[in-house]
Amino acid sequence: MKISYNWLKELVDFDMEPQDLCKMLTFLGVETTVVGGGTNWSGVITAKVLDRQKHPNSDHLSICKVNDGTKDYQIVCGAPNVAAGQTVPLALIGAVLPGNFTIKASKIRGVSSEGMICSKEELGLEESSDGIMVLDEKTPLGKKLEDVLEKQDTILEIEITTNRGDCLSHWGVAREIAAKLQKIVTLPPLKTAKYTEKNLVEVKDKDLCTRYIGCHITGVKIAPSPKWMKDKLESCGVKSINNVVDITNYVMLELGQPLHAFDATTLSGGKVVVRRANDGEKLATLDGKTHELDKNNLVIADGSKALAIAGVIGGQSSSITDATTEVFLEAAVFNPGSVRKTARKLNISTDASYRYERGTSWEVAEMASWRALNLITELAGGRLETREDYNSPDNEKVVINLRVERVEKLLGYAVDEKTIANILRFLGIEISSKVQNVLIAEVPSYRNDIKEEVDLIEEIARVNGYENIPMDIDSGISSTEQKGSNKLIKQITNSLVGLGFCEAMNYSFAEIKDLDKLYLKYTYKIANPISKENEVLRPSLLPSLMKNFDFNIGQATTDIKLFEVGKIFDDKGERRVLGILMSGPVWQPWWNWESSKQNPVFDFYFASGIISNILPSKEFTIAENRTPAKYYHPGKTAAIVYHGKVVGQFGVLRPDVAENTNDEVIYAEIETENIEKNYKNKINAYEHVAKFPAVKRDISVVADKTIKFEKIEKIIKHVMKDGGILKDWSLFSVYENEKLGAGKISYSFRLTYRHNDKTLNDTEVNKDIAILLEKWNKDLGISLRN
Repeated sequence: MKISYNWLKELVDFDMEPQDLCKMLTFLGVETTVVGGGTNWSGVITAKVLDRQKHPNSDHLSICKVNDGTKDYQIVCGAPNVAAGQTVPLALIGAVLPGNFTIKASKIRGVSSEGMICSKEELGLEESSDGIMVLDEKTPLGKKLEDVLEKQDTILEIEITTNRGDCLSHWGVAREIAAKLQKIVTLPPLKTAKYTEKNLVEVKDKDLCTRYIGCHITGVKIAPSPKWMKDKLESCGVKSINNVVDITNYVMLELGQPLHAFDATTLSGGKVVVRRANDGEKLATLDGKTHELDKNNLVIADGSKALAIAGVIGGQSSSITDATTEVFLEAAVFNPGSVRKTARKLNISTDASYRYERGTSWEVAEMASWRALNLITELAGGRLETREDYNSPDNEKVVINLRVERVEKLLGYAVDEKTIANILRFLGIEISSKVQNVLIAEVPSYRNDIKEEVDLIEEIARVNGYENIPMDIDSGISSTEQKGSNKLIKQITNSLVGLGFCEAMNYSFAEIKDLDKLYLKYTYKIANPISKENEVLRPSLLPSLMKNFDFNIGQATTDIKLFEVGKIFDDKGERRVLGILMSGPVWQPWWNWESSKQNPVFDFYFASGIISNILPSKEFTIAENRTPAKYYHPGKTAAIVYHGKVVGQFGVLRPDVAENTNDEVIYAEIETENIEKNYKNKINAYEHVAKFPAVKRDISVVADKTIKFEKIEKIIKHVMKDGGILKDWSLFSVYENEKLGAGKISYSFRLTYRHNDKTLNDTEVNKDIAILLEKWNKDLGISLRN
């Protein structure tokens, strides 16, 4: 949603530059960026078109003589609306326009041009323009354009989570600013008017419509909206239509409540009915299409026909036209799920449905109704005749008891009672009374995401600053949760961070086409997804991490090291897993590395080292992967085994899966729940640094190629157990040759021996090697290579 910076300043008094405001709002949880507006040019002055002639070599170009008050310029212009006598913005040679576009001297179709006459689009003032910008004829010449224009607005764009529909308005964003800065939000005063209470509305489906305010307004004169309203609408990407329609859109942008205006003379039966559509009922809507409806669609109707699809779009037959003199104004609250289902089924997305799907407020509906009525009276000469307000008895404020000590327990630091109360009040949450250390909070209906005590505490943390939460916080986590796997997973993730990995946090949803690309099948499909990207529950962390990967690749990032701990949903149910994805250079390049080529890239073997490094070697082993996932490259995978049971796998992704890079992409997924139930190792245990020197021996053995290496490895680990002197081993060579014999293979190992209490001698080391060789030979037929 687009937000006007100047409009926000009208609602709350603050002194922050747009970029600083965006940063503050983003830290509050409302992702905000600057997308347009402001003075984004230099070298543009005011000038007058003295003469316009047709270009000799073009049908659509003109040659204009332009004067800045002291000097004439020859400008080649392609705009159809340029004419002699106009005052225009002139970008001189050397001027810089938005997008870092520099004006240079040029020849266009053989005619020299000494600059450019600019449109609003080229100046970044509008998204699109049909021609050049024409200034007031009284504008002085030769002045900087920014000095003669009204103060330029800056346009912000916000992205919200689905539970924060209260921020889809200037008032909502202003509340966030006010809460952080402890300022007061000032809304225009609302004036009520006398009216006759009349049976105007019949709500048949009360579960799908919890409030409906209908106003019959007479004496309306349809006309263009005033400039100030047009400018505000257009700055937010809304096209101006006429004063009445513009007022409904303006109030929606201001307060967040969608409104709809019907031509009252087109209504039959004397009242408006909120009902379900009849199966097969058709409605021609404002988007120029005719939709066939069914009983699952809620409509606004009169005595004989449907007039609008509730919460989604209006119908053509009752739309406001230049001939309209009577208006029926609707302000309503519709069930979010009903609106979402209807909008998805009919493939319609409007500003109104976007807000209704996220939940609207029964309190704000009344505010918006009076606000729109005030503006219609002021700008269209309307007069309120009759009004009816259906308000469900279930519409009551949520009251929550907030324990002050609970705030400290969950956040890990103390927040005094006065600060708590101030934060909540600036958010519009009234503290009605206090009992001992318990605050009684009344939550306004526009905050439909706040239902429990913990939600209030989250608001306190958010506004007070997430950065104030201690990094070593253990608050709210039981001693049981601290044991075993939680510590193990924390150790693993800390190791990954130490190795340069970044943690990703993604939603638990996926898009079916993304799963198809990864050869994955979904088990759980969302009945009413809010978007196509959220249509199924993810069966693996890979789809989410691949989206992160593709985004980073698109930003020209070459070294990508990501991990995520999250839930997956497959035929085994809901499970928690750890996903690790890596690709590209292992380290950031140091000086002279690029030329010397000393920076390796991730491959299967390096990834194997990463996996071995982060998992406790006494508990985990890497083994042959007998059932690799389909997204892995054949022959480049391995299984991760915990106490004899496969708990994960890793390997190189298939080239068609990782098609956005030439480097290999390695992915590991480890199921943590089996580990969580059984892990007993003490994470905090440590070993003394060895006092005595190690003895290293290299041996080569010959084995049958049919013997799985994991069996060879298992015997090594068996010999290492029970405090033996064999402390470490590594495989450094695999060798095949005809001299070894048919079907034979040679492995070379480096064995590390050490005694905790003395220096070893050759006899002791040779004796231990003999035990290992004897065990290999007896169990697997492996012999020492000559």
